Amino acid sequence: MASELRVNTLKDANGNNSVATSVVFNGSAKAWVEYDGTASGATIGDSFNVSSTDDDATGDYGVNFTNAMGNTKYTCTFGDGEGTSSSGLRFLIDAGSTTSSQELYARNVSNSAQDVDAASVVIHGDLA
Repeated sequence: MASELRVNTLKDANGNNSVATSVVFNGSAKAWVEYDGTASGATIGDSFNVSSTDDDATGDYGVNFTNAMGNTKYTCTFGDGEGTSSSGLRFLIDAGSTTSSQELYARNVSNSAQDVDAASVVIHGDLA
């Protein structure tokens, strides 16, 4: 039998440092993924609420959500954590995002597409 816990505020063990549950829910990442953008198919290392990644072309990737976002007004942070290829890279988020996926682009200082070693993506917003 499933149970349900309904609370408005969370506090630490001493009854201090309270936070409204809405802050926890609204401030939590709704999806995240770490993947190797140099591998065939943008191989996922670890993820949450991401069903797959696409390697559409050099430096062009797609992130597909397991559970859709409630609208296309979510935020996305994208970067390369490896360090070897991140010098001078720009990361672009496609303005044509959908509720089920986000397209991402990595470009070097010459504005040429470049694959990234350890791409990281975090999505914040409302789930459907």
